Amino acid sequence: MSKSKAPVVLDDKGLPAGFLQHVKGFETIKVTSPEAGILLITLARPEKLNAFDEHMIREIRSVIWKANFDDTIRVVMITGEGRAFCAGRDIQGLDYENNLETSGYRAYVRANHEMFDDFENLEKPIIAVVNGICAGGGVEMAIASDFRIASSTAKFLLPENQLGVIPASGACSRMIQMIGIGRLKEMVMAALPVEAEEAHRIGLVTRVHPPEKLMEGALEFARHLLKLAPAAMGMGKQIINMCQNVDTETGRMLERLGQSILIKTTDNKEGMNAFIEKRPPRFTGR
Repeated sequence: MSKSKAPVVLDDKGLPAGFLQHVKGFETIKVTSPEAGILLITLARPEKLNAFDEHMIREIRSVIWKANFDDTIRVVMITGEGRAFCAGRDIQGLDYENNLETSGYRAYVRANHEMFDDFENLEKPIIAVVNGICAGGGVEMAIASDFRIASSTAKFLLPENQLGVIPASGACSRMIQMIGIGRLKEMVMAALPVEAEEAHRIGLVTRVHPPEKLMEGALEFARHLLKLAPAAMGMGKQIINMCQNVDTETGRMLERLGQSILIKTTDNKEGMNAFIEKRPPRFTGR
């Protein structure tokens, strides 16, 4: 006889009891839950414009890793403390990186790429709440997220060419389909900045809000996501990401495979019943 699954005990933030306590003690980020089901990661190196180093990478990855396994975390948001979202990799670490052997350098910066891959592989929506300066690796962090909601004062910049290099942690590969080859060359080759409204026009940003309404606007969008079926959202995220890199026939096969799983879920039945009964669905992620 199979044992019934023990119920998950939630705290007053709607998270598993002890989750926030379990992820406390970080030095470079803050982890909070503004509302039930929503996890907020705040980059907390304002004196460095929230530039990330190896320490911050490890702390962010540990939170994203834990979020994979907590069904009560339905949406993840990431923002920056102070006047910047993220200025990219901390330039003070570049001397060490630049003196590595070529193969050692590739191994060293792989952690960068794996952090952004963690964002893409989390089967839950991630919202980058871009509150200010977003440069270099900060842009790459934002585009690895599923949605980018920006302050009207935010600015996006890929300045690597000013150092004689290129943005090499996803900007070239992820952004080409997002904003097109011409605009991407302006940002990478010419290192031209893009203001928030223009970023919205070209598809780099999902929504724009005045600075004083940015977090509430992002939370309103997160609340909308909370109403939707978690499994379908996670499956849709994975298939869309994979379809960027495959031919159309393979893409359609992936869609069929994903749908064949979702059609058997309790949430699918609940969605169908709610539609027939003309009421809001109550999704459980099952």
